Amino acid sequence: MQYAVAFAALAIGAFVGVLATWVALRKKYGSDAVERKHSAKIQRLEKQLHAQECECLDRLNAQKRELLDAHEAELRQAIAQSRDLQRTELEAQLKMFTVNVSPYAEVSESGNFWRRRYKSVTGYQYQLLVNGIPAFAPHVVEEKVDTSETVDEQRLIQLASQAAELAVAAYAGGASRIVTLAAPVLKGLGRAKARRDA
Repeated sequence: MQYAVAFAALAIGAFVGVLATWVALRKKYGSDAVERKHSAKIQRLEKQLHAQECECLDRLNAQKRELLDAHEAELRQAIAQSRDLQRTELEAQLKMFTVNVSPYAEVSESGNFWRRRYKSVTGYQYQLLVNGIPAFAPHVVEEKVDTSETVDEQRLIQLASQAAELAVAAYAGGASRIVTLAAPVLKGLGRAKARRDA
């Protein structure tokens, strides 16, 4: 009987050991399965979160592009309006101020009845006009001064016209609406001719 009790105790001990091992292994492998399940769930959630972050970034970038495009369009429109305003102001100022350049020829005589000398001055005259009204007295630029016994009026007018045209080209650069060529200013030309004919 002693053997039987020992055998029974051994069998019960083995059974309890197997059962304890089985419970421990089941618990261990069961928790691993739960852990794997949780890990898989965490990975799925991280993927979903990453996908949502990418969608949010795409939407944010699209909104940023829209805002930049709208800003650029507004900026271009503001620049165009500013240029139009400046052009309008410049045209108003160009209409307000003008400089008239006129061919200038003057003949003065000296001497006595038997021997007369004529001093001829050719060049151009310019004058600033504000709204068509002279702002200052005209200024004469003498290009050529000559003294002789005879006067060739056509030659004087031609020299004065050439001087005025050169001045307009120099002042205006050939394309300005501010500087204009005006009628010639001729002083003393008719008197010299009348005295020569007399």
